[in-house]
Amino acid sequence: MKIMRAVSLGNLLFFIPVIVLSYFLWGDYKEYIDEYQPSFEKVYMLDGGKQLIGLAKHPVGEQYDVYFFNTDKETLIGDTTVHTDFIAGLGPAAYQQDGIIIPTYDDSYGLQINYFHSTGMVEELAQGTMHLKSSWSSNVYSWRGRLIVAGETPENALFIAQVKDGKLDKVNLGEQDLLPARPVRIDEVHGSFKNDKAVPLFSVALKDDRTALVSGILDGNGAVSVLLQNDDEGTFAAEDRAGAQFAKVFGFNNGKLVRENGNYPEEASFYNANENHWENPVPTPKPVYQARVFLLNDEEVLIAGSTAEDELEGTVTGYVFNEKSGEFQDANALLEQLSYENLKNDETEFYKQSGSDILYYRGGDITAGFLDMEIQQAKVLSSTQVEEWMLTEVENKVSIQSFWNYIKQGGALVINWAIWVFITLVSFIGLAFAPRLYANASKKKIRDGQHIQGRIKNMEESGLYVNERPQVRFTVQFEDEGQMKEVEIKQVISYLNPIQIGDTVMISYNRKKHKAVFITEEDLKHASQDSKQALIKDAVLTRIERYGSVNRGQALQLHFTAEGRVYTIPVVQSFGFEYRTGERANLILIQGMARILSYGTMNIEKASDQISLQGEVIHVQKMPIVIDKKQLMLLEVIISSGTDRIRKVNGLFVPENMTVNVGTVIPVAMKKEDLQKETRLLQGKQGAAKVLSVHFNGTHGERPVAAITVEKDGVTYHIKQTIEPVYGVAVGDELWIAYDEGTREAMIINYSSK
Repeated sequence: MKIMRAVSLGNLLFFIPVIVLSYFLWGDYKEYIDEYQPSFEKVYMLDGGKQLIGLAKHPVGEQYDVYFFNTDKETLIGDTTVHTDFIAGLGPAAYQQDGIIIPTYDDSYGLQINYFHSTGMVEELAQGTMHLKSSWSSNVYSWRGRLIVAGETPENALFIAQVKDGKLDKVNLGEQDLLPARPVRIDEVHGSFKNDKAVPLFSVALKDDRTALVSGILDGNGAVSVLLQNDDEGTFAAEDRAGAQFAKVFGFNNGKLVRENGNYPEEASFYNANENHWENPVPTPKPVYQARVFLLNDEEVLIAGSTAEDELEGTVTGYVFNEKSGEFQDANALLEQLSYENLKNDETEFYKQSGSDILYYRGGDITAGFLDMEIQQAKVLSSTQVEEWMLTEVENKVSIQSFWNYIKQGGALVINWAIWVFITLVSFIGLAFAPRLYANASKKKIRDGQHIQGRIKNMEESGLYVNERPQVRFTVQFEDEGQMKEVEIKQVISYLNPIQIGDTVMISYNRKKHKAVFITEEDLKHASQDSKQALIKDAVLTRIERYGSVNRGQALQLHFTAEGRVYTIPVVQSFGFEYRTGERANLILIQGMARILSYGTMNIEKASDQISLQGEVIHVQKMPIVIDKKQLMLLEVIISSGTDRIRKVNGLFVPENMTVNVGTVIPVAMKKEDLQKETRLLQGKQGAAKVLSVHFNGTHGERPVAAITVEKDGVTYHIKQTIEPVYGVAVGDELWIAYDEGTREAMIINYSSK
C-alpha cells in the first residue's frame, strides 16, 4: 500500500502540469484549425426532413452541444447547449407538435425534458421538478409518441409523469385516496412497453404487502388508472386483467394487438390478449418476413422486415398500418435504403405523429432519415456526412493529420507539453509494475507468517479511501504460544463483506516483526494450491441455529468445524431445501470471514471457469432478519457484459452500520457457460410457465442449485440454475421464464408472487 501510494502521489504531481498544459494546448490547437468538430452521439430529422438536429457530448464541461442543420443546403443554421452529467447520456426521444423531446439528466437540475422546436427554439419542460435517484435512464420511456417517466425521488416519493403534445403532467402516487396504502416501490411490468400489453403497466408495491397495477400513461385529466391485485390472484393473471381494463379506459383494442409472432418466417400477427392466443398474420399488401413492429402513435404501427423468408436473400420492406381503419401506407422508399442488420438494432427507432404523412427514422448506426408518404420522397443521412458539413479543407479538420501538422510547428507551449507528457508516461510505466511488486510482497507476508485465528477488538477509519472504499485500522487480539497478543492491521474493506468488532478473522502473523495481515479473498485467488487456510475444504456442519421465517425461506446461522476451528455463516434456507448437520461444505475466507463456496456438491470450480463482471445495484430492500449484527438485504443488480445486461436478485447479510446504496458498482463472478446460456435465452422468447417438479443438488455459494421442470402451453422446459432462497421455487408456482423452443432450456426471470 505504501509503495502504491507513493507512486500514485508522484504520478499525480506529474499529471497536474500535463493537465494544465494540455488545456492550453487544446485551446491553441483549436485556434490553429479554427474549427471545433463534434462527434455526434445521436441525430434526428425535423420539419419534414428539411432540418436535422445533432447532439454531441462536449469534451470540456457537463453539457451536450446541439446543432441545427438545413439538409437541403447542407449548412449549419444554429446551435445551443443542454445540461448533463459526465456519466449521464441521452434518454429516449419522442416527436410531438412538430418538434422533438430529448431528456438529459444533471444532478443540479434533475431530469431535463428538452423540447426542440423546428423553429430552433429550445424549451425545458421539467424546470427542476424531477430529481431522480441513480440509473435515471431506466426510468424514462418513449411509447407511441409519449415520453413517460416513472420512479422515486431522493425524498422517496413515487411518481409517474407523461409528456404528450408538448405538455408535462405528473401524478404523485402517494396522493390521498389514489392507492389504498402508501406505495413503497414501483417497477415496470416486464414487456408492457414492448407491446405485450395494449397499455404499458407499472407494478406498485404497497406498505400493506398488497400490489397495485397502475397505467403507464395518463388520461385526458392527467390521471392514472389503478387496479388492485386480489389476494388469491396470481401476478400474471392480475397483469392480464389490468391490461384488459386499461385498454378499455384508453381506447385500445386488447383483442387485436399487432405483435411480432416469432415463429418462422416471423410475420407480424394479431394477438388476442383477452384470450391469450395468436390469430392471423396482418394482411400487408405484400408479405413482410422476419418482421419487427414499431409503435408510432395511438393508431399506427410500422411493420418492417424482409421481402424474403430468409432475410439474407431479400431487401428491407414494410408498411405503416392503421390499427383502427385497417389501412396501409407504403414505407418502402425509406426502408429499402436500410440494412436488415440495422433494422434489428435495438437503438433503431421510427416516429410518426397522428395525422401526419411524415415518418421519421433514427438508426442505431447513428443515421437519421425521413419519408414523406404522400409523395414517396425519402432521405437518409449518416452522422459522418453531417459532420463534414462543418468542415472545409482537411487542414481545418480535427484529425491526427492536422494535430501532427500543428505539433511540427513547435513553439514553447508544444515543447513544454511534450516534455511533461514524456515524464508522465515514464512514471506511469513504473506504476504498472507497482501492483505486481505489492502483490508479491503480500504473498511473502502470508507465506512467512503463522496462520492464526483472532478476534477484532477495535477498529477506526484511517481517513484514506481506495476506489471509494475506506481503509480501516484494526486491532486484532489472538493467542500465540500460550500468550494473548494484539496487533494492528490496516486494510481496505469491502462494502458487502466488511470486518466488524467481535468478528473472528484469520491472520498471518510474523513473530519476529510483530506484524500481521488478513487472509483475504485476493489471497485465495493468488495463493498456491497447498494453501489450506484461505480455502477450507470438507468443513463439517455441526450445529444449526434458527432465526425465523423470511418470506418462504428460513433464516439460519450455520456452524461449521474444520481442523479444530469453528466458522459461523448466516444463510437463508430455501423452501424445499435443507441444510443438515453432519454434511460437508467447502468454505472460503473473504477478508477474514467465512462464506460457503459449495455445499453438498464437493467440486471446487476452477478460477478459469469464472468471469469477473461488474454489477450496478438498482434496488435495495431491507429484510426484517438480523444475525450477529448483520441484516439481510435483497439486492437487485444489473450485470453488464459488453452490450448484454442481465438482472439478478441476491440476498446478502450486510453489517447494520454499513450502507449499500442504489448505484453502487460491485464485482460479480459468473461461470462462463452460465453467462453464455442466460444471454442466449434472454434474446429469445419469454412467458409464464407452471412448475411441475423441483430437485436440489447442493449449493453454489449460499444459493441452492435447482433442477426445475416447467410447463408452458403443453410443452415442458428444463431449468438448471441457482435460485434466490428468499423467494424459493415450489411445485405449482407460476414463473416468468425465458426459453428456447429448440433446446427446451429455460431460465427464471421473475419468481412467483406467492
